[in-house]
Amino acid sequence: MTSRNGDGFSLTPAQSSVVTQPWDARTLVTAGAGAGKTTTLTYRLEHLTGTEELEAGEILVLSFSRAAVRELRERVDRLATTARRVRAQTFDGWALSLLLLEDPQRNDLAGTGFDRRIRMATQAIERGVLDECEQGVPAHVVIDEVQDLVGARRDMVEALLDRYADNCGFTVVGDAAQAVYGFQVTDPDERAAETNLFLRWVRCSFGDDLVEVTLADNFRARTPESRIALSFGAPLQNLSDDAPEAAEEGEALYAELRSELSLAPAFGSFDDPFTLDSLRHFDGTTAILCRDNGQVLHLAERLDELGVDHRIQRSPRSRPAPVWMADLLLATGAGRLTEDRFLELVALPQEAASKRTWHSLRRCAGGARGTLDLEALRRAIAEGRLPDELTAPPVHPLVVSTVHRAKGLEFDRVIVVEPQAPSDWRGKHRDAPAEARLLYVAMTRPRDDIYRLSRPNTWMIRKHQQIDRWYVGGRQSYVRAGVEAGDLDVCREAPAGATEPTSDPVLSQQYLREGVRCGDPVELYRLHDLPASAEETPPYGIFHEGRPIGAVSDRFRRDMWRLLKTNVGRKVERWPCRVTGLRVDTVETVAGFPALTERLGLGDRGVWIAPRLCGLGRFDWTHAETLPEGHCHP
Repeated sequence: MTSRNGDGFSLTPAQSSVVTQPWDARTLVTAGAGAGKTTTLTYRLEHLTGTEELEAGEILVLSFSRAAVRELRERVDRLATTARRVRAQTFDGWALSLLLLEDPQRNDLAGTGFDRRIRMATQAIERGVLDECEQGVPAHVVIDEVQDLVGARRDMVEALLDRYADNCGFTVVGDAAQAVYGFQVTDPDERAAETNLFLRWVRCSFGDDLVEVTLADNFRARTPESRIALSFGAPLQNLSDDAPEAAEEGEALYAELRSELSLAPAFGSFDDPFTLDSLRHFDGTTAILCRDNGQVLHLAERLDELGVDHRIQRSPRSRPAPVWMADLLLATGAGRLTEDRFLELVALPQEAASKRTWHSLRRCAGGARGTLDLEALRRAIAEGRLPDELTAPPVHPLVVSTVHRAKGLEFDRVIVVEPQAPSDWRGKHRDAPAEARLLYVAMTRPRDDIYRLSRPNTWMIRKHQQIDRWYVGGRQSYVRAGVEAGDLDVCREAPAGATEPTSDPVLSQQYLREGVRCGDPVELYRLHDLPASAEETPPYGIFHEGRPIGAVSDRFRRDMWRLLKTNVGRKVERWPCRVTGLRVDTVETVAGFPALTERLGLGDRGVWIAPRLCGLGRFDWTHAETLPEGHCHP
């Protein structure tokens, strides 16, 4: 039996139970894969703001990933009325905003690691920062994906709920079968102890006051093929609390999931024209899901070679500001904008999208009397604290992703890279329950079709633990043949052309806007043989079709130096002349010093645009020791 909302949407009895709990209820929801969690939370927020009459500012919504935040925001805008102004943030984004609430003038957060920010936010909660801030203590907290709360993030959320338990209700939603971020806890024993620790804490802390509801229906899978893994959800949720027993149960479930996947049709080889046509011309969304980023980089490189357009799924922590933000700041000399003026200046695809964007911007850069403070917006860009929904990537029809980065997402068609058998783990530590949950997550992403893809040979693509990057090795341990590009590998201290490789900054900005697109190939060229310090490589310029569009960052030069220093006693004296195979992930807005951009003829707003790179670069060792005299770039 179902109940109907005002718009005719049918809710199951379990969903209705979650939605209609009073504002001060403590509710724990177990929501299996595809169980209508986001829709349920949308109507829960509508009930809290409509029937329970909470103000939007009294509700705090936290989730693990930007994708989940964006999906919830879009669903709220489409289905809700009174809940449209409710704020939703990732745990990391909210931690940053909390620290800035405590001290808006602090400027040391941009370079602070995510985990450190989380710990600082926990201390701020314990100091009572929320009691003193303008918005005050939330009356209700909605927390999504709680199964992935481990370590510092778990401590932060527990501190929040514990401090305000007497005056705050909550709705926490999770699925133990989809807990795949335990790897963030590096110690194996601590990692095992973290499994379901938050769920146990909630049950223990709130006891008889806790309302538990299970959402067991599946609304995602539309075909029998896409439902092959759903029956594994319950046993994965109920693994033993005893670590050895859980390991045994997890390995058995992993083996059964592998067996089910083996019955799915093989997708075929990338050497087959029919297979490539299926990737190029499929009428829907496709995800190729990999066990690790080494497989992602290998398959993305292969698709690049074959000319198949695709996107590598970004990390949940990647937060590029879109180009239109620079355009907005440069389009007017005003210090503040009204909503009407904003809608005139920013041309987004739909009016509803523009209004959503306005409200999101106001949350981080609101001015007096309902205006947008453009200097506050510039600071928000510089400090990396834009609302999560503003930095989410556009949907692409073909995505190559790790399973971790695809959690919470769904696709019409999913191609799962065949997982290893436990016998292939070769004695390396593997958490069998975690591996089973990861495979379960992969196999529950499709709406319609699931395929398996032969595991690629990636033995030469390895993870360098010191610099946390994948690289290309060889048969000898000292071989270095390439390196992964990351989010922070482009210099953001000055616009393209202002430093080496020099060019006209105004023309470079114009070229970036008009001539550079996501997915375009770029090459890095060594500019000269003189590193700025003994622990970094010489500078490299970034070239797009022979034109300079930026320079690599200090971080990239230091990381590549560490990669090339294959042992403690080795002195690095050879550097690649060129790095090929990289792509433009996106072009983003960057914020810096207004005096710098004014001097360069780029206006006095202190913003410009720059590329962000992705992919697996390959080293060209020509002229490795010394560039020839008169060397010129393309």
